[in-house]
Amino acid sequence: MTLYWLLSVPAHGDGHAAWRDVKRCVSDSEVHDFLLPALKIGTLDTLVKLSDELSKHDAACEATVTKFIDTLRNLTDDSNNELAATLQVDGKSVDQYVKTFSWNNSKYRSDRSLPEIVAQISDSMATIEHQLKTKLTQYNAIKNSLATVRRKQTGNLSVKSLNGIVSRDDCISQSEFLQTVFVAVPRNLTKDWINSYERLTDMVVPRSSKKIAEDSEYVLYSAVLFRRVLDEFSNKARDMRFIVRDFVYDEEAMARDRAMAEEVIEQEEDLLDNISEWLKGSFGDVIAAWIHIKALRVFVESILRYGIPPDFLPVLVTPNTKQTSKIKQQLADFYSYLETSSRASERAELAGKTKSSKAAVKAEDSAFDMHEFSTILSDYTPYVFFEIPWTFLDEER
Repeated sequence: MTLYWLLSVPAHGDGHAAWRDVKRCVSDSEVHDFLLPALKIGTLDTLVKLSDELSKHDAACEATVTKFIDTLRNLTDDSNNELAATLQVDGKSVDQYVKTFSWNNSKYRSDRSLPEIVAQISDSMATIEHQLKTKLTQYNAIKNSLATVRRKQTGNLSVKSLNGIVSRDDCISQSEFLQTVFVAVPRNLTKDWINSYERLTDMVVPRSSKKIAEDSEYVLYSAVLFRRVLDEFSNKARDMRFIVRDFVYDEEAMARDRAMAEEVIEQEEDLLDNISEWLKGSFGDVIAAWIHIKALRVFVESILRYGIPPDFLPVLVTPNTKQTSKIKQQLADFYSYLETSSRASERAELAGKTKSSKAAVKAEDSAFDMHEFSTILSDYTPYVFFEIPWTFLDEER
């Protein structure tokens, strides 16, 4: 399992010291910079509203990533390792991209307001979702057509095409009144067919039945009757579990069917290649949008938790998966002083900060006292914490 944690802790005016504190808490886990630009903060009301919206966008992005991976699994024969090697973000593997994340300022300009950036990311994801839905609809339609073609080619004698099974010599031709019918009879009912077909209706030519072909489930017989009784014969045959096939020997029609089958197979292959390439190409945009949403959540929650001006350290941690509970507890114990804003100043004093540096933490007095809500937030931590669960390719499904 590959798991990433996004943490944000107060810097107290000394990012290096804050880094060392985090590193000490997470033991031998990897710690990486998670660089954020100087984003516009906006009003408190805006931040509170964005906090809720970003949570929903985060879940939607994760769902889209899951859909991309599942669709690729269903459409290709690639193993998880092969998929992981081909799925890239800005020319990097997902792991490299996340660990070396840098805000894409050319795409998501940091001089725009936070709601504008969120709307831009949301719109881009909506466009990708729409494109995916359209492509899957097209592919499923042609896949259904292909299934029909293959069923006609490979099914039993009750459903498969009789082209190539019935020959011209098996049919009465150039008769105004007589017609040859082909009937799929279950193997266990062949005696019933032989004993009864002449009496199903009037105007059935006696002793006209002939075995044409057979498979593991059905035997295909022919019979000759007058055209005027075809419907009655078909109904009576159905009552006895005999299946009258809708087939008229027509070489031109058979040629058209073969050409149509080849066209459907070619269209399915082309669409499969097209959607697979599009999924792999668009995957990077989806991951990038998701991680930028995570970055925005870190920024917004850090401002709400620690106050302004911004003085926090965002980092990416790749935890030792065997020690996640222990590491979380160590972090919770170390940053327990954040549970009330008044104790933030105490922490600054305990850390040996000068009087001038205490000014950097005074703004924390105006931050929310999240401890008041800890009893109703089961996943509450005294520091800002988000997971990036990159477990989509961990095991074969």
